[in-house]
Amino acid sequence: MKFRNIIWGLLAVLALASCKEEDDTVEEYADWQTTNDAFFSQLVAQTKPLADQGQNATWALMKSYTLADVGYEPLYSDYVVAEKLAEGTGTTSPLLTDSVAVHYRGRLLPSQSYPLGYVFDSSYAGNFDPVTATPSKFTVRGLVNGFSTALMHMHRGDRWRIYIPYQLGYGATARTSIPAYSTLIFELQLEDFWNKQRGDRE
Repeated sequence: MKFRNIIWGLLAVLALASCKEEDDTVEEYADWQTTNDAFFSQLVAQTKPLADQGQNATWALMKSYTLADVGYEPLYSDYVVAEKLAEGTGTTSPLLTDSVAVHYRGRLLPSQSYPLGYVFDSSYAGNFDPVTATPSKFTVRGLVNGFSTALMHMHRGDRWRIYIPYQLGYGATARTSIPAYSTLIFELQLEDFWNKQRGDRE
C-alpha cells in the first residue's frame, strides 16, 4: 500500500499542466515527452528492488520480448512494469503467435483535465464486471510491443496493471486520442489464449 501511495503521489505531481500566459488556455499535454520520461524512469527505479524479490513479488519488470538476446544492460525504456492485482489459475503463457481473449482499459498519465488519466480505449463500459463483460480478441503479435510483452508473461485469469513506456508503445507518433510520447497504462485481465495451428480451441 505504501508503494501504491508513492505511485499516485508521483502521478498527482505530473498532473499539473502549464497554461499559455497570453490567454490562460490549458496545454493538456505540455512538455509531454519530458513528463513521460521522468515518470517512467522513476517508476522503474522504484519497482526494480521490489521486482527482484522473485516470482511471487507483486511487481514485475519485463524486458521487451524483442530484446531477449541483446548484449547490453537494458535501459529503463526497455521494460514493461506490471503490478499484479490478482492471480489466475493458469500455468502457461501465450506465445507471440497465439490469439488472446482479454479485458482491458487503457489510460494516459494524469493531466489537467483528466486527474486519473484520459481513458483512450476500453473493452468494457463502466466498472469492470467479469460476469457481464465480453473480452476482446487479438493476436499477440498484432499489438504494441509492450502489450505483447506483458501478455507473454501472464497466465489465464491473471489481472495486472501494466505500464508501457512510449518506446514500447506508439513512440513519437500521435494517434487519434493518444499524444506522441505517451506512457500507456492498462488494467488487463487475460481470460484465455489459443493457437489454431496447434489445434487449440478458440
